[in-house]
Amino acid sequence: MSLLKSLLSYAWPITEWEGPGRYGPLKLVWEQGQLVVNSNNANQSFGNLHSIWQQCLDDQRVKERNPGSILLLGFGAGSAAHILRKEIGLQAPIVGVEGDPEMIRLARTYFRADRIGGLNLVQADALAFAHGHGHRYHLVLVDLCHELDLAPGVDGEPFIGNLRKCTAEGGLLCFNTIVYNAESTGRSQRVSDLLRLHFAVVEEHLYQGINRVLTAQ
Repeated sequence: MSLLKSLLSYAWPITEWEGPGRYGPLKLVWEQGQLVVNSNNANQSFGNLHSIWQQCLDDQRVKERNPGSILLLGFGAGSAAHILRKEIGLQAPIVGVEGDPEMIRLARTYFRADRIGGLNLVQADALAFAHGHGHRYHLVLVDLCHELDLAPGVDGEPFIGNLRKCTAEGGLLCFNTIVYNAESTGRSQRVSDLLRLHFAVVEEHLYQGINRVLTAQ
């Protein structure tokens, strides 16, 4: 049945499941042969967002960096973890933080997150986790959006300061933001400005028109 849905999805999207999530409705959809997780207005895992992280991690030469530890704030259904472990082949332990229990269920049920070796998947609010967490990581990916907007608080000084504390010396932080109108562009710029107060080098990279990934070292 899954193979049939995969093939038919090249003609039109096929919904596998839909229901409420903590931050809004979620849909599990077959698109172009792939199973993806969408909200009402945005891809959440394994769709366009997967392609964005593939390009970003390649641009940042993460495979060559070979980070010794990885933190994912906004785990989703495990798209970035899949890239890091299955596609790039990194063996470093991964801590994934996701605030939506329904998203975690989807990750485990449909995307086999529990088969990702060396993964510690934590259900927690990412801002609270970063505030109280004492460990530092060589690679930190931040992807905290509600639909097409940054989640509340992620463009604030306390969170950005805590991200610096979570990033090891010589480590790399990649922070996904969205720019599609004046307000979202302003919030993305605020993140960029705050990162420059805490990190030595900050760069901006635009993917697929509206995703601006800020990288900091």
